[in-house]
Amino acid sequence: MAGDSLSRRKAQLDKAEREHLEDVVEALRERVEDNVRYQLTQKGLDDEPENPDELDDDIQHLVEAIDLEAVDGHTWDEAVEQYVTGVGYTIVNRLAALRCMEVRDFVDEEVTVFKENGLTPAAETLVHEKFLLEDEAILEAYHNACERLADEIEILFDPESAYSQLDPDDDTFEALCRMLDEVPDEVWRADDVLGWVYEYYNTKLLDDLRRKGDRVGLDPEDVPPANQFYTPHWVVRMLTDNSLGKLYLEHTGELQDVVEAQEAFSPDERKNRPLSPDESPDIADFCTYLVPSEEEGEPTDFDHPDELRVIDPACGSGHFLLYAFDVLERIWRAETDRPEAEIPRQILQHNLYGVDLDMRACQLAAFNLYLKGRTRAEAEGADGFDMPEVGIVCADAKVAEIDGVEAVFDEVAGDDPQVENALRRILDAFEEVHGLGSLLDVRGTLGDLFEDDSDVGGTQLTLGDDPRESHTLGQVLHSLREAVDEHRESDSFLAQDLRSFVRLLDILAQDYDVALMNPPYGSNLRMPEQVQEYTKSKFDYPSEFYINFFEVCDQVAKPSGRIGMLVPRSFMFKSSFRQFREDFIGEYGEFDFLAEFGIGILDNATVRTVGTVVRSSEKGASKGRFIRLHDIDAGKKEGIYSKVLSEETDGVKRFYEVHLAEFKRIPGSPLSYYIPHEIRQYHQSDVKIDSSHGELDADSLAYARQGLTTANDDRFLRDHWEVTDSLFHPIATGGSNAWILPSVTEKVAWGEKGEQIKRSPGSFRTRNEDHYGKPGLTWTYIKSTGRRFGYFPKNGVYSNTGFMLVPRENKSLWKILAVLNSDFYHEIFLSLSTERNWDAGIVGSAPWIDATYSIDLLEELVQEQYECVVSLRSRDPKSPYYMSPSLISGECDSSFYYDHDHINLLPDWVDVRLDSGIKTASIATTARQEEVRKRKLQQRLEEISERIDSLLYDELDISENVQEQIRQEIFLRTAENPDDRKVPDPESVPKVPDNIGEQVRDLVHHFAMEAVRKEADGIIPLHSTNSQLDMLNRIIAQFENVYGEYAEDRLVEVDEILGAQSAAEEAYPNLRSFVENDLFDYHVSRMENTPILWKLTTERLVSDSAGEGFACFVDYHSLDSGLLDRLANQYLEPRKAELRERRSAANRRRSDESLSTSEQAEAAEQYERCASGLNQISVFEDVLQDLGRTDARDFDDEDRQLVEELAPKVATFREETRERVETLAELRERNSEEWFQDTFSDNFWNAVDEWREEWLDALDELERACEAYAKPADESVEAHLADLFDYFNWRLKGSDHYSSTGILFMTYYFEREGADLLDDDGQPFETLTDDERLLASLATGLDDPSIVDAEFLEAMADDERVEQVDDLPPLEEFKALAAEIDDRCQTIDERIPSDWTDRALSEITTEGYQPNHKHGVEINITPLARAEIVPKTVEDDVL
Repeated sequence: MAGDSLSRRKAQLDKAEREHLEDVVEALRERVEDNVRYQLTQKGLDDEPENPDELDDDIQHLVEAIDLEAVDGHTWDEAVEQYVTGVGYTIVNRLAALRCMEVRDFVDEEVTVFKENGLTPAAETLVHEKFLLEDEAILEAYHNACERLADEIEILFDPESAYSQLDPDDDTFEALCRMLDEVPDEVWRADDVLGWVYEYYNTKLLDDLRRKGDRVGLDPEDVPPANQFYTPHWVVRMLTDNSLGKLYLEHTGELQDVVEAQEAFSPDERKNRPLSPDESPDIADFCTYLVPSEEEGEPTDFDHPDELRVIDPACGSGHFLLYAFDVLERIWRAETDRPEAEIPRQILQHNLYGVDLDMRACQLAAFNLYLKGRTRAEAEGADGFDMPEVGIVCADAKVAEIDGVEAVFDEVAGDDPQVENALRRILDAFEEVHGLGSLLDVRGTLGDLFEDDSDVGGTQLTLGDDPRESHTLGQVLHSLREAVDEHRESDSFLAQDLRSFVRLLDILAQDYDVALMNPPYGSNLRMPEQVQEYTKSKFDYPSEFYINFFEVCDQVAKPSGRIGMLVPRSFMFKSSFRQFREDFIGEYGEFDFLAEFGIGILDNATVRTVGTVVRSSEKGASKGRFIRLHDIDAGKKEGIYSKVLSEETDGVKRFYEVHLAEFKRIPGSPLSYYIPHEIRQYHQSDVKIDSSHGELDADSLAYARQGLTTANDDRFLRDHWEVTDSLFHPIATGGSNAWILPSVTEKVAWGEKGEQIKRSPGSFRTRNEDHYGKPGLTWTYIKSTGRRFGYFPKNGVYSNTGFMLVPRENKSLWKILAVLNSDFYHEIFLSLSTERNWDAGIVGSAPWIDATYSIDLLEELVQEQYECVVSLRSRDPKSPYYMSPSLISGECDSSFYYDHDHINLLPDWVDVRLDSGIKTASIATTARQEEVRKRKLQQRLEEISERIDSLLYDELDISENVQEQIRQEIFLRTAENPDDRKVPDPESVPKVPDNIGEQVRDLVHHFAMEAVRKEADGIIPLHSTNSQLDMLNRIIAQFENVYGEYAEDRLVEVDEILGAQSAAEEAYPNLRSFVENDLFDYHVSRMENTPILWKLTTERLVSDSAGEGFACFVDYHSLDSGLLDRLANQYLEPRKAELRERRSAANRRRSDESLSTSEQAEAAEQYERCASGLNQISVFEDVLQDLGRTDARDFDDEDRQLVEELAPKVATFREETRERVETLAELRERNSEEWFQDTFSDNFWNAVDEWREEWLDALDELERACEAYAKPADESVEAHLADLFDYFNWRLKGSDHYSSTGILFMTYYFEREGADLLDDDGQPFETLTDDERLLASLATGLDDPSIVDAEFLEAMADDERVEQVDDLPPLEEFKALAAEIDDRCQTIDERIPSDWTDRALSEITTEGYQPNHKHGVEINITPLARAEIVPKTVEDDVL
């Protein structure tokens, strides 16, 4: 291959090259892993060997290697798959590495390039000189190359490693090499090519790992592949220049001179500076991505370049270290007289350190450094390259957990008892730390073993020759590492891992000048559980990978050291990272520089990132520098960054210098560098929206609260158009349309107090229930724009996604609404967070500026906006405010379609503007008028918004410059752009609007819904008979009712818009086609898959059916138990008669020879259609009969007897509870509050009073549940009643501990206060006062103890350790009854389906199909879908 030179060197691959490489790597992985898996199968390792000691040595080695993968408790199959991946990647790594060497002429004879004769050059030599067979020579040449390179790069080419036990077979080896040929040599020369190989090897796993991380949680071995995101080269440059490069320039005192000199560089000169040290010999020439700074910090303390240490604790393939090498080479040249050819080896020996959890990454990092060092040394004239041991180590510390690790201590320690003792103590200290990587707290964990202060004499453990010498922790671990490295002969795999672990400890115990990293990201399920537990116990900040990695770097950094990192943006704003931010706004360090990248920096990732450099241990910094790049497309970010450094502008402010103390002005100290000082100062207000969030010392305007989580929305939430039951209340759930008037399309089964939800299983939460039912402002929790607040009337509920703001005083909600939706307040919220999530903490922390409330015009303006939105919603059939479709003018229909709660609460001043269209106007004219009306309303909305903004700016004296900054920030930070607020000119609507087809379909859709709703039985057939009009005719009648004498004109226009069929043979053929074929699907789509206009059809009942035997539309709200009978008796018989008559006529015509052949054929087709239709109807009748049959519950006689016997016990327990609660109430009335609290406790009555109504009501419902389930199994039971059996156990009963909130908690006090007032018969003494008699009655037993089964009283006696039941305290009878009820309830609960859907379906099918509207459309239509008498759309979209 052609020789390499710096002039042909490529620093990074472009997008096309990367995409091609990704395809090749995926093919490599598939081929090599298939082959490895096949070889393991051939060796009999599909299953774990029962007696591995009896296997031959080679297979025993394989078993040992696979066992190492099972350390986390994995099964053999899982361990095998991990081993396959490890071997496959090692092979691909080695082949890619060899190819990189071959293109650089570092290999005399290629081992991965096949010639036309089918041999590699190296293999060809072996065939001729060693007389090997060709196939044998190919792999032997490969082995020889790996063994030679193992001396220099052991971590990648070690022939004794666990992943070196298998080679690809001959065919696979050649296939892999030929895949390498598909990648051009130029790509293999690139510095970053192996990094991309590393990332792309696991690309296919990423989606699976992300889903796993979201749902069940990652395991330790998942962390590396889930975080394999290669850092772009320009980001590496940026972070390294501003950490290592800047630190060196501060050390030399040249920083300001260099920054000033670089001001003359153009963006292109900065980006494309020469790579060769001969052309860019100085840091000033090479580090051209320095961010200008007026301040200089203190550098770390070093005298010689060999003292500089750079670490990447999550090094991957070593990209940061490779670029740091380039910077260090220039530092060595400037600071030493060492020959330039020797400098590369010195850098690898002294300066660069890397750690990674993934051995494959470490292999690549070490090899990349080797390539870099050798390339540079030979470029400077070196004759060969002596590779030192590089500071790259695999951080998989699972060796500390492996049983039997102590057995290799002798092997590793070489009979040195001091070394063996040190190993033993260290391994004991690091139990259960697999998956931590660089997060190992080496210093903290080993602090009690080593003296970590060289100023203090003596040490607990040293390995030096002089026991009097003082040692730091780092020195001792380094000595230990050297000691174990002396004994390397015939290592076992376990011994190799142990040596690597000691090297890891050595590296993590050192001090570093610079840390550079792109660490793993993730918390919660994306951080393995054992890692979370470890980080919580060892680190100060929350358990989040990248934050904890920063803590590690901060610990190992020298004073004034630099930490450069590419991390998620979340730390800038999230409340959980507040302490971290505040520590580094001058307390423990400082953010020296931060570039906000946004999305697009990392391939295959959607995380928003920042690049930042933090100075460790520096206090009192005045300013930080920030660069905005988040709004720029991925491919243009570097170019814009270069322009920022060269002070070129693109019209957006991108460079900011902010006093770090400024951030503390805002609650939570978010790093909102982009907020003007004039806006930031408003956070000093003495009033917050809700100061209870974030422990703010201020007054509050309102309560900002999160609402209800049902734990089962499918059960408890309904679209408003599918329920009319008073059980359901409107619920605010957020959504994209909450501005001004929230789109409240759902209702929740809240009832009086949410009883059914509270008694259901699951993790429901009825947060802030005291605010339910109050009017307020709801806002959308997650949205990519502002304008989130809307007015929510009283009598509703709000959810966990539709938060609520309820004023604390009698403040105008309308004024508050106007203020919070303004651009000014959007900027306030952006100062708190740029995330899409505005929780109660974000909104509550915003300042309330009283001056805005004094603007009286705000109320009038926002009310007009509200009116506009109501008018717009009046055309949407999903909206509670729906009146009619756009093509029906206001003169025809001005009433609301639905009887929704919010309709009755509309303010009197709301005037819905339905003024478009008149009866005489054409469809096109009316459609245009409607579009004009909509645009005018939208225009008015925007005009009012601008007016509100203007009023606020004037009142607060906000300058025009700041106003423009606010507007620009909103468009930069959100999905909104300026065009979104520009409403097209209403007069520009064409004569025939583009959406005329949709408007026409909406009109027909409305008429169909209206027709079926007005029908007495809610049924309209699709096909007319002599006695029944079909749906088409009913729709035509609706046209006539609305348009009168102009109905025919409108119908013709509608028909022409709906299709192109000719009306020559029948009127309105396209309208008929739409009604018959498309109306139901359109309705399903229009009503968001919750249809209330149902279609029943026979079409699917018979295979290869010809036509449709019977079909009808049904009003969902007219469904009842008589539906099936009405269909059979009133609709099927007329249809059958019609079909029989047509069939007879067709039968005569098909054999009538006087007719033409085509007429006879047409008659034959007609005959077949009628016959098929009758056949379909026959099957349909059978289906209706099946649906009408009873379907008994799976609840046998024994079960029914159990609940029947339980009912009186529940009734007794309820009455006993009621009597005791009433006695408490009487005592409280008779005595003072102080007496009651002294007698019981301060909060006793509060707890009883809070729960007593629920206790008694729930026990009443439990009795009803018993009675219902005691009925014959062919009688239906309300689905929610089953919840009561489990509810008694987990909520109602409670315990006799005073902290319980169940019924029995009262018995703790009853016994304490009343037991001594009872005689031997358990009755109150005769001599008691009235109060004492009442107290005594609380501790008495049951009026009829026989209601309790003896076994439960006997169990009580055993618990109380008394010999006879009669010796029990009387109140134990009450407790025993509760225990018996609980036992029986649990037994019954196990015998009833736990899934609510199953119970609801049982409720509507047990006595034959008997729909229940409170269960919603999906449940009620399911039996019909299963019977296949509804269109397939139901199965595809509704269910």
